[in-house]
Amino acid sequence: MKVSRRDLLLGTAGLTAGIFFTPVPWKVLDDVSIWTQNWPWIPQPPRGPVTTKLASCTLCSSGCAMRVRMAAGFPVGISGAALHPLTKGALCPLGFAAYQLNWHPARLSEVRHRGHAASWEEARAAFEKATSEGPLAIVDGRSGRAASAVLQSFAAKHNSSYEAVRNAEEKSLFPYAKWSGIPVSSLGYDLENARTIVSFGAPLLDGWGIPGRFTHLWCERAASQSDPPLRLIQIEPTLSRTAAGAWRWVPVCQSTEALLAASLAKVLLDEHLVPAPGPVPPLPLTDAARQTGMTPTAIRELAYTMVERRPTLVIDADENPAIVALNVLLGSVGTPGGIVKKAVHPSSMPPARAADTTLRAILLDSTVPWEFVPPSGAEVFRFASWDGGGNRADWLLPTPGFLEESTDLPTPPTSAVAVYGISPNLLTASAPVKTAAEFLQQVDSTLPTVDQTIHARCKEIFRARRGSVHSEKQSPVASFESAAKLEEALRSGGVWLDEWTPAFPLKCSLKEWPTDNPTHSPLNWASAWVPPVMPTLAAKLYRESSLREPPQRSQS
Repeated sequence: MKVSRRDLLLGTAGLTAGIFFTPVPWKVLDDVSIWTQNWPWIPQPPRGPVTTKLASCTLCSSGCAMRVRMAAGFPVGISGAALHPLTKGALCPLGFAAYQLNWHPARLSEVRHRGHAASWEEARAAFEKATSEGPLAIVDGRSGRAASAVLQSFAAKHNSSYEAVRNAEEKSLFPYAKWSGIPVSSLGYDLENARTIVSFGAPLLDGWGIPGRFTHLWCERAASQSDPPLRLIQIEPTLSRTAAGAWRWVPVCQSTEALLAASLAKVLLDEHLVPAPGPVPPLPLTDAARQTGMTPTAIRELAYTMVERRPTLVIDADENPAIVALNVLLGSVGTPGGIVKKAVHPSSMPPARAADTTLRAILLDSTVPWEFVPPSGAEVFRFASWDGGGNRADWLLPTPGFLEESTDLPTPPTSAVAVYGISPNLLTASAPVKTAAEFLQQVDSTLPTVDQTIHARCKEIFRARRGSVHSEKQSPVASFESAAKLEEALRSGGVWLDEWTPAFPLKCSLKEWPTDNPTHSPLNWASAWVPPVMPTLAAKLYRESSLREPPQRSQS
């Protein structure tokens, strides 16, 4: 039989096509995938007993309670824990995936000096040399912790300055601290007792403040109701997610929020809608209406709506005295449903001093945001768990990662009552790491330790016999036998919540109406804070959440 080249090509094509109708190629692919997964150099998930432990998130100052699913001693999953009295099981996308951060490619595992590998001994020698040659500044991104007490103690003993970087929620309370003389750390928003909340750009339904606090409150008291007992009036130029879900959205022209606040104050005073007298803003109502894009009738109607259902609480997205002064006129300072002073604040600290501009060195704690720009000319010692890139730092010093250190969690900035928790260390760092507090204790051995400060704070809570510890069950502080038992409950994932007490009076008076400071409100709260690195799971949840933005509309 003669076989031509044509027959050979046809036979080969038919054989190739026929193979795909047999299980042979698919079985080969399956075997190859199994073999490649079992190679000895491929990382394998841990195998062992599966347990669940309580902890608190330390990525921001909210300290959300969470349940950590552990397999063979390693975290493999995180979910929110409803035991927290404020967050009630809520977590942000970054918190759900935070257990992946410790294995991020940008994780710092060695001391770096201007891009080159160095040692802790060299870093310590350089820091001691810089301290002896000139002024030093220590910057803390989350003041009030036990570690913050160590940083401040070092600054006080070595004639250095201590500076705290505040977030947007804390900045919005600065005017009240200035007018009343009460530290910002002792002030908070009493959202639970307010009946009308007027928000100037603060994304209350998009993660503002403590995650889950206002969203749960809104679902319980206002969702799907045409005239709810809790009203949220959102004032901002764009139809954000908070504006879309609010009881009423008031669109204004960009950067005219302070003008609107002044015009509202003028209506409240001229038409005697508030009992307390105050300075009348000099701006005519017609001029304010023209600049804000609203009519005088709409401004007057909004003022009447604000006082229709009290207490009324005004919240600003930034530090704008012209907006927050409305709370003074409305009588919402030092009263339930307004700006209140916490009865107990065990983690409070004195106001931070501003850093000197002629610094020899500056030390940045790992809690300082990566976008913080240190003064030029100073030698920068930055502590960080991950290399965020693009930041000027002479020394990069690796710190413990997520759940790799035991730290305390003081009261979140916007809380109306004092809260305290301790997040345990559930993991052991795979590289030699140190916190800024541990580093300074090696330089000065007379400094108090973090554990000593935590012990002292637990004793203070125990002696006061106030509040209760929220864990798997709620236990009053008076039921604990000793301060050690109380600390043990907190280190096991419990959260202490102080008792609610009537608001303390705060004296805030205005001699003249505050000047206009433009408000720069973020379109969503995710854009206001960008973490240095993103875990794989959070990248999907965190980024894709912005794809569901409602259409943005602005008043021209």
